[in-house]
This record gives sequence, C-alpha cells and structure tokens, in this order.
Amino acid sequence: MKSIYKPFVFLCAISLSAQEQYLEKLPDNPDPGKCYAKCLVPDRYEIETDSVLKVPAHDKLRVVPAQYKTVNDEVVIKPASKKYTYIPPTFKTVVDTFWIEEPYNKQYPVEATFEDAFESVEVRRKSGKWLAGENPDCPSINPDDCRIFYCKEAPAIFREVPVKRLVTKATSSTKHKGGKYKLVKREVMVTPARTETTDVPEVKQTVERRVLVKDETTKTVSIPAVYTEVEKRVLVEKGGMTAWREVPCTLPKDAIILPIHYELGSAKLTTKSTRIIDKHILSRLKQHSNAVVEVGSHTDSRGGDASNKSLSQRRSKAVVEYLNKKGIKTSRLIDVGYGESKLLNDCKDGVSCSENQHAKNRRTEFKFF
Repeated sequence: MKSIYKPFVFLCAISLSAQEQYLEKLPDNPDPGKCYAKCLVPDRYEIETDSVLKVPAHDKLRVVPAQYKTVNDEVVIKPASKKYTYIPPTFKTVVDTFWIEEPYNKQYPVEATFEDAFESVEVRRKSGKWLAGENPDCPSINPDDCRIFYCKEAPAIFREVPVKRLVTKATSSTKHKGGKYKLVKREVMVTPARTETTDVPEVKQTVERRVLVKDETTKTVSIPAVYTEVEKRVLVEKGGMTAWREVPCTLPKDAIILPIHYELGSAKLTTKSTRIIDKHILSRLKQHSNAVVEVGSHTDSRGGDASNKSLSQRRSKAVVEYLNKKGIKTSRLIDVGYGESKLLNDCKDGVSCSENQHAKNRRTEFKFF
C-alpha cells in the first residue's frame, strides 16, 4: 500500500468550549504553527565511566633459571683395534720335463727248435693169467679141493710213436725303446700367503657439555592490581510517563502491522524479524528523513496486566534500539507498550485459545507521522 502523507494544520484558535474540554490534555506553552503528540517518555540514561578491578593484586612465582658451566670431555668414539692385511703368495716359473710315454725294454721272443724221433710206448702192460686144472692125485672127494690154478705170464706190448724232441729252448731278445716327454712351464710358490697385523689406535672426540652448577629456584614477584575502564548506562530520569512531544505536522496513517512476533515472555528480536524491519521500516525512514514512527508493541492476555505492560515496553524498546543502531535518531522513534489492551481477537483472560491465536496478539505495529 502506497504511503500517503497529508499535512496536519494545528489550529491554535479553537472554541472556548473545546479549550475547556481539552485544557488539561493540551501541552503548556505551545509554539504557534507546531504540532505536538502525547508520547510515552522513555527512560533517560547517561554514560558513566567506572574503574573495575580486572585482575587483583597477587604474587607470582617466577623461575630463576639453573646455572651451568661448560666442560670439555674426551670420549672414545672408536676403540683401539687390530688391522689384518692379507699378503698374497709369490710364484716363479720353472720348466719341467714330463714323460708322456716312459722308455721301456722291448722283448723279441725266439721259439724253441725240435727234431723228429720215435718213442716206444707200452700200450699194454705185462700181465699174468690164471688157468684152472684138476689134481689127479687129490685124495678129497670134493672137486673144489682138488683144483689146481696155474699162473701164465702175458708179455707187455709196445708201439713206436713219432715224437718231437726239443733241440733248443724258447728264448727272447731284449731291445731298449726310448720314451716320449714334454716340456711344461709351471708356477712354483716362492713365498706362501700370509697376514700382517697392524695396531689401529683408538679414536677420541672432544665433547662440550654443560654441567649443572646451581639448580632452578623460584622467586616471588608482587604483581599490582589491574583495573579497566568500563562504560555503563546509568538511569538519570525514569520514564514510563506520557508527555507532549513536538512531532511533524502530518496525520498518522493506519498502523502497519508486520509479522514481527515473539516467543512467550521474550522481547528478543529474531534474525527473521530484523530482516522484515530492514525491508519495510528502515528503508522507509531513510527515504523520508523527517518521518517519525511510533513503535507500538503488544502482548497476549496470558500473564498479569503489569507484567504484560512491562514486556510490551521492552519489546518496543528493542525495536527502537535496533533502528537507532542502524542510524535512525531516537527523536524520530516513539516506543509505546500497550500490553494486552489491544487484542486482535477474543483471546481475553479466561478464554481458551490456541497457541497460534495467542501468537497473533504478540506483535509490533508501526505508525508513521
């Protein structure tokens, strides 16, 4: 909805009856041609600087470092040892004769010689043959007792056999045969391999080290107190009362109701609410540098009247402080807390309502002048 501002002409010359009717309600000693509105006077504060003890006086233990002296020590980094050196053998070359076929005596056989001869060989030896006969004079009637045996000789039988008679025995003749040889060069060891022992001395290194002379100790040091300057707001004049305030001579238009709601019992602006204020209120105040806005906050009916009044004032003040931080002067901002006096629905004391219905009454309205 486009904002329409109409000039409001303040009439100082009003009827006598009207003067009598509003005499107590009008501001004292008004300036002709100026407009006034009855507004809630905010609390007035001053900034005072106070010295606050930040760190009390105390003792602090400081460490006194240990004292050292430097000494040099010789350290054996390699012990004494022995070194063994290998001395290889030495050789010389000699020429040797090697028989590849040794000499020998060759034998030449001479066969035996024979002559033909005959040799008488007994083919049957001389033997005897017994012949039996009877003794005619034998007085025995047994014929076997009267037998006579006669041994008859058979001469030996010989046969001439041709044979070979040895004339000379078999012999042999010997002839010496020379062997075969080869000249060979070979290495002959002159001195055998050996080892020589050499003494290797130990290796030392000088090491510098720190020797403790005096151990660490502690020393007590007194630390003075530390103060800091703190600025604080001190209430100089209590507000909360209504008073006449000079305002631009424009008619107030209808209140702008924005979805700026609060949690139950809270006056803290949410991030979503500040974005809405920046878009719809802050931009308008910066566009119209003479405009004045009334920030009226409301609560639901839950809680006491006095506490709801105080809560609504805190909510209006939270919006005013936010706009002031954004660069809007406080003279252009009027914060009013209505408490539960202007409910948007029938959720009065004793009426059962849902949370959403109560939430509609927790709101902030903006009236531009």
